[in-house]
Amino acid sequence: MALRDVWPAGFHRVPDDEWVAQPPETLALTYDTVQDHGWYRNLDPTIERLTETLRPGDILLDYSGGTGILAERLLARVGSEIGILIVDASPKFLRVALDKLGADERVGFRLIRYLKDERRLQTVQEAVETPLLERGVDAVSSTNAIHLYYDLEDTLRSWRAVLRSGGTAFVQSGNIGVPDLPDGSWIIDETVEAINDAASELVRTDDRYAAYRSGLDDEARRTAYAELRRKFFLPVRPLAHYLDALEAAGFGIDRVEHRTVAADTAEWTAFLSAYHEGVLGWVGGSERIEGVPPTEAAVVDRLRLLRESVDRVFGTGSFDAVWTYIEAS
Repeated sequence: MALRDVWPAGFHRVPDDEWVAQPPETLALTYDTVQDHGWYRNLDPTIERLTETLRPGDILLDYSGGTGILAERLLARVGSEIGILIVDASPKFLRVALDKLGADERVGFRLIRYLKDERRLQTVQEAVETPLLERGVDAVSSTNAIHLYYDLEDTLRSWRAVLRSGGTAFVQSGNIGVPDLPDGSWIIDETVEAINDAASELVRTDDRYAAYRSGLDDEARRTAYAELRRKFFLPVRPLAHYLDALEAAGFGIDRVEHRTVAADTAEWTAFLSAYHEGVLGWVGGSERIEGVPPTEAAVVDRLRLLRESVDRVFGTGSFDAVWTYIEAS
């Protein structure tokens, strides 16, 4: 099967959008390095299932496909001619995906824009052109992202509407609340609160961080930074929240599975360091709250404190994080 038979007539893989002409940006390039971390083996079960499910001529909607990590790994595995449409709300992430996969005729790209006046993201139907919507897609994937969706049911309804009969949505996240979490294991974003607590104790007891102690006694300031932390790392919602939303959107739940993935503490520290403002912004302050950015010296202290706090919580080896995998059709 030729690739021209995969994409419907009139559909252009790479849109004529402003983001396409922009250079890749540092934060998105930094995020993309997460694919080298061992804990990104969390994608393996989804890739296995997609490899088993997709057939020649099928199109996968890789929703929140980001920098193209799932697509890149999947394309290395599949021998058949398929199409993957990466959609994402971040033009910066999509630009990195385009750099990596733009030359591959199997991959298309679309930006889901934020509609400021309506305070919502576009649906798939608003972001993707008629030729593909009329054809539909054969599968949907959402990896490491569903816990970030504010308009969850609207998003899921848009999936249901574009998914062809017999198609399946493959969802996974390490930030879904799991009943009876195994002893010693973690929901990965919940580690941030434990790290913050360890950092607070270090600031109170270690004179290297004495300059930041006064902030710990300011209740209003602590509350403001707790709210900032929750914007970067959303509170974990229970599994039932997602299953109920899928069913309300017209899906049937076919399969739910939990798997433990070992996360190297050094790699997790490196990931959190890219978002240090959200993790330990109160150390040195955040421009979003204080009106002025932290000093370079404060950021150095913050990153050192972050490393030491992770080691205090987990040691210097690894910890077990629980990922949840859902299939719905």
